Amino acid sequence: MRYFLAVAEQLNFGRAAEQLGIAQPNLSQQIKALEEIVGAQLFNRTQRHVKLTAAGELFSQEARAALDHAGAALAKAQRAGRGELGRIAVGYVGSASYTGALIDILSAFRESYPDVEIDLHELEMQEQLPRIAAGTLDIGFIRPPVEMPLGVGASLILREELVLALPERHPRAEGETVALADLRGESFLTPHHGAGVSFTQYTRQACEAAGFSPTFGRQAADFVTILSLVGIGFGVALVPASCQVLRLPGVRYLQLAGAEVRASLSLASRRSEPSPLVHAFLQQGALYRAEHRRKTD
Repeated sequence: MRYFLAVAEQLNFGRAAEQLGIAQPNLSQQIKALEEIVGAQLFNRTQRHVKLTAAGELFSQEARAALDHAGAALAKAQRAGRGELGRIAVGYVGSASYTGALIDILSAFRESYPDVEIDLHELEMQEQLPRIAAGTLDIGFIRPPVEMPLGVGASLILREELVLALPERHPRAEGETVALADLRGESFLTPHHGAGVSFTQYTRQACEAAGFSPTFGRQAADFVTILSLVGIGFGVALVPASCQVLRLPGVRYLQLAGAEVRASLSLASRRSEPSPLVHAFLQQGALYRAEHRRKTD
């Protein structure tokens, strides 16, 4: 078709052959072979003139459209192979948005890959991980430590300090800092996590470092609900420092004196992921991690 269109545009076999960079006899053979496939003469040839036949006129319109379509398909396939097109499904725990990491990474990814569709879902960590393993979710913003399904790994993007959320009418709420040892009789509220997982583990580690084992109280799906329970007076909670953007009535945040435990935020994905889109997203996460470390070091 490309050879045919060159002749149709030039109406001269010699000039068309020169444009294509092939020998004229070879071009003539290609056109003859095409006419045999079509079953009709496409050109009227004389010693002086080359003209399109009626069949050639109609064929030239369709051939041009077919080549344009093929070129567009090739370009799309090449862009998809480079990770510039397609769709990526991303899950996140709500606290990922408080840190700024979710917004910064997604914004940078969208700027680099504007034609990629991002399917975004807020999900609890225990919902994200099986979906990633099953292939229905590509990336998860999670809060380790947590047991990972087979074939799923995680890469750290930031660590942040813990702060104590307590009711503003609490006797310890007047200061700016608090020693965790002074709260040994309190009920600690956590997300829906099992023993040794995420903020249940962080709370246990921080309290044990302060010399006591915590008494765990109610659990909730997210930190907004946990902080609401704190404000009502159901207990206190160790939360990531980024939660301080949530200014709920009746809740105060205090810095922890001498606390060493930090909360992690990581990107989870399949270890043997072939998608260039997922690799590009993880690379954006690595760039965020490097920039965050530079700012905090």
